[in-house]
Amino acid sequence: MIINILVIGFIFIAVYNILLHKNGIKNSLIWIILAFVFGYRTIEPFSGFKLHPIEILTYASCIRILLFTCNKYHKMPIYISFIAFLFSLHFMLDCMTRYSWLVLLEFKNSILLFGIFFITLHVKFDRNDSKSIFKYYVYSITTISILGITEFLFPSFMRNIFGYDINQNIIYNDLLFNRVAFLFWGSHLAANLIPPVFPILLYLRSENSNFTKNKIFLTFCIFINLFAIYLSGNRISWLIITIYFILILFMYRSQVLPFIKTYAIIVVIGFVIYIYSQPVQGRYISTFLALSGNIDRKYDSSSAARMDRANTAIRSIKNRPMGTGWGSQGWVHSDFLQLGASLGIFTALIFIMGPILLLLNIYRMYNKAPPVLQTGLFLCISFLIYIIISLLLNGNILKVQTGAPIFVTWAISYTLYMRLDSLMLKI
Repeated sequence: MIINILVIGFIFIAVYNILLHKNGIKNSLIWIILAFVFGYRTIEPFSGFKLHPIEILTYASCIRILLFTCNKYHKMPIYISFIAFLFSLHFMLDCMTRYSWLVLLEFKNSILLFGIFFITLHVKFDRNDSKSIFKYYVYSITTISILGITEFLFPSFMRNIFGYDINQNIIYNDLLFNRVAFLFWGSHLAANLIPPVFPILLYLRSENSNFTKNKIFLTFCIFINLFAIYLSGNRISWLIITIYFILILFMYRSQVLPFIKTYAIIVVIGFVIYIYSQPVQGRYISTFLALSGNIDRKYDSSSAARMDRANTAIRSIKNRPMGTGWGSQGWVHSDFLQLGASLGIFTALIFIMGPILLLLNIYRMYNKAPPVLQTGLFLCISFLIYIIISLLLNGNILKVQTGAPIFVTWAISYTLYMRLDSLMLKI
């Protein structure tokens, strides 16, 4: 009951601020990011129709923009408009031929991509805007991490506050490793939201944000989020932060932020020593075995099920290359294959090529950019790696609470890239 009152109060305050505050549009992105904390909690305005707080805030922001003719700082990417057109076209065809509540559910959760891009393009994203938005992103995700760790340490206390049954998901009894379920959030998938925190902290540190000047607090924040990922047992997140570490060592230029590589090595070594003192290193290694097709069933009971879903989707694409419609595939566990089987391989390719091409453009700019712009571009590269891996190896867009963070980081990557591109032309 308490958490439901908190959610409703949050929505009322956020909508009021978005619609009536002079900085309502910039604030709307912050409110949406803060709503990540609520996880699976939704509002049901009438029976059978549920709305997530993120959806309500997105619709309110779009209304504010349309009614008050707000300044637009960047153009909508053509591929996003085309994706929205294809999504809507398939929805209309489904409504005329095979409509069900699953059709509406999957469509409304996916079309949120266009709404979030529409909002982000109306945010100026100058240096102060960027720092403010990213600071709140760290606040939001670190809150999820702290609550997850608290749940792991004090399950009874968290149950009394958030009202769930104690049911921690034990992966391997013989290995004595409990996978924290993030039950207050609704699923261990909460860990999918954590990886972008690390490049954001790097960006904020390079921008001399007051938030990151205290090295003890900065290190604490890093370890809290690392520990939450570790406890989640989420191997895709483990994979992403491993790639981030490699990027910092071999791609990030030390003159931009001195001693960052030494700091990263010390933090990672300390964390790895802890991991290898626990009986879970096999699960980490199983991530890379699964990617190569060698599934280690001792540590990896889920990859076989994922592979079966992927093979089913691939067969569906071969048999019906134009797709079987929204809501027809269940949960494939890969957004790319999900869209390929549901809306056709052409739509899926357009969808995945958007972040890939954006990543290539930003990487080319990064190699030419002066040091003052490189951390911002490195942040965009990190975001897009997170997005591409998530879209290929995770099922995100079927749920608002997992899909919206992907859409937000995608929109921010594009908008920040466009601003840095304009600064490059002035230098």
